[in-house]
Amino acid sequence: MQNASQCTVYNFVLSDKPGTLLHFANRLRTADVELLSLSTRSNEDGTATMRCIPERDSQFRDFATSAELNATEEVAVHVTGNETGGEFIRMLENIATANLNLKEIEAVSISGKTGWILWLDKEQVNTLLAQLNVS
Repeated sequence: MQNASQCTVYNFVLSDKPGTLLHFANRLRTADVELLSLSTRSNEDGTATMRCIPERDSQFRDFATSAELNATEEVAVHVTGNETGGEFIRMLENIATANLNLKEIEAVSISGKTGWILWLDKEQVNTLLAQLNVS
């Protein structure tokens, strides 16, 4: 069974140097900020674009403000489920049935659990949530 919920993805840029991610992680720990997801990508200009989903939005917003991250926010759908085989296909079938178009997807499987982050037009989020949470 899958569980889908709306989430806020925070985007910000840090320098792309050795130790930067460790320094950032230590700042998160000091502020007691927990993340559900973190991804990073190097840019050609010596920076790295970071994306994260925190457990608590308001706490991360406060942290981002105090850390001067200049974070931007976007809406996505966070889906979790057991890795039972066929979950991904069932999810895509539900999305197709609702005639929704994904703009981006990230996925990971760890210890028998699977998670997806789905991006689509903001006005389609509630339709997607309804479709995924009834199946």
